[in-house]
Amino acid sequence: MQIAVLIFDQVTALEAVVPYEVLSRLPLAQVTFVNERIGQVRCDTGRLALTADAVLDELPHPDVIVVPGGAGRHRHMGNGSVHRWLRSASHTATWVFGVGEGSLILAAAGVLHGRGVATSHDCLREEIERLGALPVQARAHIDGICATAADAASAVDLALEVARRTAGTEATDRIRDQLASLPTVIPAAGDRN
Repeated sequence: MQIAVLIFDQVTALEAVVPYEVLSRLPLAQVTFVNERIGQVRCDTGRLALTADAVLDELPHPDVIVVPGGAGRHRHMGNGSVHRWLRSASHTATWVFGVGEGSLILAAAGVLHGRGVATSHDCLREEIERLGALPVQARAHIDGICATAADAASAVDLALEVARRTAGTEATDRIRDQLASLPTVIPAAGDRN
């Protein structure tokens, strides 16, 4: 299963990495971070960089497309290579996954036209509607092959649901167990060591 995660300058790292952490654990998953150019992009904090290992044209037919948001999404609201790739790739994809303002990129490309899109902010609802999609007051929503999460926190549960629908309950339970066993860096209350 080929999974393409779109990244770009000023992407919100958590919106790209949360779906990655879940979907990369699917059986036979091959995840590639894609961009218009190969190399590093700076996330919206300016301190973290993610690396695109392929250009868009190198993954013309991924099974899953993940589109995060972030301050840099404004550069991808007009028609261009990202929109052309999204429109073409979405025709053969099993899942198109938008997180936060990444759903706006998908809607601007026409991929979400007439589909329900999870939103939790009034300003996003208006823009989603203006772009031809249907705002849904929900943290996560699935409409056909399109799965949208209002934010990174809701993307965890949505990605697990996509995993369940893709690989079944047993595989999803394994993924959930793997994620639960990751070490935590948050100290318990009162623990100052």
